Amino acid sequence: MQSVLDTLDGFGGVYLAIFLIAIVSGIFPLVNSEATLIALGARSSYGWPKLVILAIIVAIGQCITHASVYFSARGLAKAGSKKRPKLEARLAKAHALAEKWKKSEVLLIALGATVGIPPQVLVAMVAGIVEIRFRVFCAIDITGRIGRFVFIVLMAHLAHN
Repeated sequence: MQSVLDTLDGFGGVYLAIFLIAIVSGIFPLVNSEATLIALGARSSYGWPKLVILAIIVAIGQCITHASVYFSARGLAKAGSKKRPKLEARLAKAHALAEKWKKSEVLLIALGATVGIPPQVLVAMVAGIVEIRFRVFCAIDITGRIGRFVFIVLMAHLAHN
C-alpha cells in the first residue's frame, strides 16, 4: 500500500485520489471514505498533519456531493411535480417527514453529518426538498464532516502506533 501512496505522492495525486473517492462515496456507499481513511491512518507512514489534511479533503469532497444532492432535490421539488402524481406523493411524504423534525432540523443535519445516521445524503435530499436554508445545511454539514473524518483517521493512526 505504501508504495502506491508514495507513487501518488510524487505527483500530488494522493490528494486528488482522496478527493475523487470522497465525491463518489457521498452517493455511492460501496466506495467508502471511512474505510479509506482507516486504511490510511493505520497502514500509511503519513504523520498526523497530513492525515488531518486528507480527512479535511474527504469532508470537502463529500460536502460538494451533498450540496449537489441538496440543489438537485430542491430543483426537482420545484419542477413539474404537479404533472407527475407519483413524484408529488413522494414529495408530500418528504414534507410530512420534515414537519415531524421541524423543530429539530439542526439536530437531524448534525446527526447525519457526524454519526451518519440517518445517512447525510438522505438528509441533503430532504433538506433540499423542504428548503432548509442552504447556509445552515452547509455550515453544519462541513463542520460535522470535518470532525467525523478527522476523528476516524486519527483514531486509526493512534491505534496503529
